[in-house]
Amino acid sequence: MNEWLARFSLRAKLIGLFVAIKVIPLLLLAWFAWTAARDLGQSVTDGAESMADAMRDTQQRTARTAIDDSIAALDDRSREAIETLTTNTARVVARFLYDRDKDVLRAASLPTQSDEYRRFITTHVREFEGHGPYRPTADGRAWEPSEQITRAPTQVRAPLPDNATNFHYREPEITGRMRTRPLFLEITFIGLDGKEQLKAVADTATDLLTTELRDVSRREHTFLRAETYWRELQALKPGEIHVSDVVGEQVRTDWIGPYTPEVAARKGQAFAPEHSGYAGLENPVGKRFRGLIRWATPVERDGQIIGYVTLALDHAHLMAFTDSLRPTPERRSTIADPASGNYAFMWDHLGRSISHPRDYFIAGHDALTGERPAPWLDTELYAQWEQSGLPWEAFAADIPPYRDQRISREPHPESTATGLVALDCRYLNFSPQCSGWNDLTAHGGSGSFVIVFSGLQKLTTAAAIPYYTGRFGNSPRGFGFITIGANVEDFHRAATASAERIGAMTAESDGIMALQRDSLMSEIRTSLQRTAAGLSLSTALMIVAVVLIAIWMANLLSSRITRVVAGIRRFREGDLAHRLDVRGHDEMAQLAQSFNQMADAVQASFTRLDEARKTAEQANRMKSEFIAGMSHELRTPLNGIIGFADLLSIELRDDEQRSHAELIRDSGHQLLERLNDVLDLATIEAGRLEMRPEHIDFCELLRSVISLHAMSAAAKGLSLHAELPQQCSIKADPLRLRQVVNNLLSNAIKFTPSGDVWLTLENTPDWITLSIRDSGIGIPPGDLESIFEPFQRTENFLTRTQSGTGLGLSLAKKVVRLMGGRIEASSEEGVGSCFRTILPARASLNTDQETA
Repeated sequence: MNEWLARFSLRAKLIGLFVAIKVIPLLLLAWFAWTAARDLGQSVTDGAESMADAMRDTQQRTARTAIDDSIAALDDRSREAIETLTTNTARVVARFLYDRDKDVLRAASLPTQSDEYRRFITTHVREFEGHGPYRPTADGRAWEPSEQITRAPTQVRAPLPDNATNFHYREPEITGRMRTRPLFLEITFIGLDGKEQLKAVADTATDLLTTELRDVSRREHTFLRAETYWRELQALKPGEIHVSDVVGEQVRTDWIGPYTPEVAARKGQAFAPEHSGYAGLENPVGKRFRGLIRWATPVERDGQIIGYVTLALDHAHLMAFTDSLRPTPERRSTIADPASGNYAFMWDHLGRSISHPRDYFIAGHDALTGERPAPWLDTELYAQWEQSGLPWEAFAADIPPYRDQRISREPHPESTATGLVALDCRYLNFSPQCSGWNDLTAHGGSGSFVIVFSGLQKLTTAAAIPYYTGRFGNSPRGFGFITIGANVEDFHRAATASAERIGAMTAESDGIMALQRDSLMSEIRTSLQRTAAGLSLSTALMIVAVVLIAIWMANLLSSRITRVVAGIRRFREGDLAHRLDVRGHDEMAQLAQSFNQMADAVQASFTRLDEARKTAEQANRMKSEFIAGMSHELRTPLNGIIGFADLLSIELRDDEQRSHAELIRDSGHQLLERLNDVLDLATIEAGRLEMRPEHIDFCELLRSVISLHAMSAAAKGLSLHAELPQQCSIKADPLRLRQVVNNLLSNAIKFTPSGDVWLTLENTPDWITLSIRDSGIGIPPGDLESIFEPFQRTENFLTRTQSGTGLGLSLAKKVVRLMGGRIEASSEEGVGSCFRTILPARASLNTDQETA
């Protein structure tokens, strides 16, 4: 809050204070008056609305209760009707299958003669209902019959009065094209060696089955290379029957859903519906699934089995039980409409689709291998199968059926794109109704449940097919199960229509009451507007008066403060001679007088500080010049001492005397190095150090410095490593650059009792970095900031173990800075240190690196 207030000037704060004192009470009074008037109007409005809402709520609850009861009753009745339809269909299919048992036993009693088998095929026929040809509609969005079937309405006699209540007549159903079609595709007699000895193929199946006699003990000689019934035939006893699963070639599809010219154009694909799978009204000219179910039983003569007879049922007769079924008032249709969701389908005992309005959903076989291709899979299971690298049958053997099925799963795009989308309920994990069907029929029963699927509430029923011949006797479900799906909304459409009518009546009543309420509210608003206008005008006039008075008083009080602030600003900006005018004897005059006294004191302090600074700078220059001069004076006699000591060490024959002379010479050299460091430091501080840059080979310079220190490193048992480019050109003062490298490398060797010293050179287009790293004693963290100061050492003077003035790093840093670079240091105590010298490249050349 204080920070926010500090943003405003004193004048603004004074105006705000005066306004707050006067305007806020005025606004509060106006607000209280307005609130009282508004609350009165709102109270009247709320009362009217409450009465209307209570009446509407009573109407709606009454209507909703009646509609809900009607919907529940209609849903229950429809569910019972569809469950009955499903169960009856399953029983009809079972009776049809049991009739085929009788057919195969009758065929086993026939003489094994060609004309008898041919007669059997031609006499066992069944009427088959289908639809006529279809063509795309003119707009390319749907299909329509090529031949329209119409029938004139039937004139029904008026009912007797006793029968007139709810008398309902239904026109005869328009059936499709009725065809007589053989029940069986073929009949064969197989010898005990597994070879077919006699065969009769129906005329409608010559393009599907071969008339050639084959050895069926070999799978590759069976239909689609997929049948393995020979092994099971050998275990049959007279009168026992083998019944196979549905065997047929898997039908592919270009895509799932309507196959029309409009959809093909949108997908950018050719319109070739005859090459894609049949799908009722979605693709009535598509490729049909053609399959068979094989019955077989031993042929016995004189108490001996002499072979086996097989009958291949045309799978189309099985599909006929569900293709035309509709759980709607339509009851039956010659062609299915998969998009409606109101249709029936059939599954085998393992949960594989064997009858569906979309033929490409029926589980079939690969004609080349005889194996079942992978069915339609969700994203997770498809990815796991691909990752396994196994054939589908081998992979599926270890997958638990009905694993975590839920609507939130999605089919894998690649699984869909293959066009092989057979439905296998065990692995159709994005359709949880599969698990529900399995639960309903696992023990041979039936039932239903409601599921939200594809955005619709679907009632789905399931009923086991009670057919238990052969191996189907091992499954409580029998041959399989029938399922029928229906839209729940269709069951109670009449109740929904009643609800819409009641809703319209309620809306009409609401409209009348709304007009009355609006009229009342309009009068209340007009009254409130007049009240608000009067309050607003009077309040506004009073606020204007208060604001004008506040501005006048604030200007009067703030003008003197503004002058003081302006004077202080001038002094702060450097006008030290400026003083404030002192007028009167009030608090503002005392403030101006105090400021003038403070300004006098500050101006005097600045004068004294400037004089002290000039004196210190003069003393520092004199000190640097004195040190530089003394260093030159000391060099001359010291060079003489070193020279004479060197001569003595050569001429003296006495070992002890020569040793003393060498000690004098070495001590002189050390003292000369210290003097040179002091001289260089003084020269830099005096600003007289001259840099003589030239183009040099930095790598060559580094090699020469390394060779100078190699012996001292070896003497300490240190390993000296260097990683340098073949060549690295730099423009710098070679003498000063050598001095920097020499100091850094010398320190690394000096403070490394044992281990390694590494020297690495790296360059970029802009910078050259020399890194000298050691495995020595390291530097304490607290000393890293001070090691570059003159005469600073990381050890206490009384306990230090290494010689030196402490000027090396300071000189190196100052010289590198004069070259436009910098030195960075990092260290860990007891582990080692690393000093990186970073110089501007200017002109550099870098080729392949060498390692020394």
